[in-house]
Amino acid sequence: IHWGPLYKWVHSVHHNSVNPSPWSSLSMHPVEQLGYLGVAFWHLIIPSNPLLALYQLHYAGFGAIPGHVGFDKVELTEDRSVDSHAYIHYLHHKYFEVNYGDGLIPFDRWFGTFHDGSKDGEARMQARYEKKKARANAAAK
Repeated sequence: IHWGPLYKWVHSVHHNSVNPSPWSSLSMHPVEQLGYLGVAFWHLIIPSNPLLALYQLHYAGFGAIPGHVGFDKVELTEDRSVDSHAYIHYLHHKYFEVNYGDGLIPFDRWFGTFHDGSKDGEARMQARYEKKKARANAAAK
């Protein structure tokens, strides 16, 4: 969804939330909403357990909220907390071209799009932008 035309006309609506909140997790273009919540229609076509359908709809509706809560850890008790990855996703909304994944599989680290908010992460991102700009300028000539 971060591919040129699709991003420009569809996913950019979600990225209007530069400082995301739980409500921005479902702030999407209708086309993106159809793809995101359209999983419900599969249960009308493919026979499945109603509990599976409820789980999948619940996950589609509420699953993105932890990544948009605005704080990085959810404290369960004084000694226990759960990492929400919200800061990493906040950086994705701020810079658009970093932290595409949810942290479960380290694709961003593997493909060089990880940004942890540090000065080193900022330098890596700027170097990637410069390479991208140089390629675009070379292609334009």
